[in-house]
Amino acid sequence: MRLLSLAALLAVTTTAACAQDPVGVDWRLVSVDGVAVDYRATLRIEADGTLAGKAPCNNWSSLNGATLPELKLQGIRATRMACDSLADEAAFFAALEAMSRAEVTEGGQLVLTGPEGQSLEFGSDAAE
Repeated sequence: MRLLSLAALLAVTTTAACAQDPVGVDWRLVSVDGVAVDYRATLRIEADGTLAGKAPCNNWSSLNGATLPELKLQGIRATRMACDSLADEAAFFAALEAMSRAEVTEGGQLVLTGPEGQSLEFGSDAAE
């Protein structure tokens, strides 16, 4: 019995240690709904609930009105630079606003998911 309890404790501890905290990491967008993107967009989540990054054209920021791992973005603010990728940026912002949960996978990717199955997958330099 004692051996089984120790094994169970080790399994829980190991699983918890594998889960990475998404806070304070510079994440870069890899795919939207499982489809790889060919533009650059980034995300950083801060401990105070601020989210910020770079979209294809502009810097952006928002505030999480929920407690992680839940997401409830309270509007996205962005600079107003023009570029050839404004359509990609608009799609990124629309997808980002629809996300309701943030979790780091065992493989080290940050996955944001929405209530209808949408997803944004991010990688980090540390995960590679």
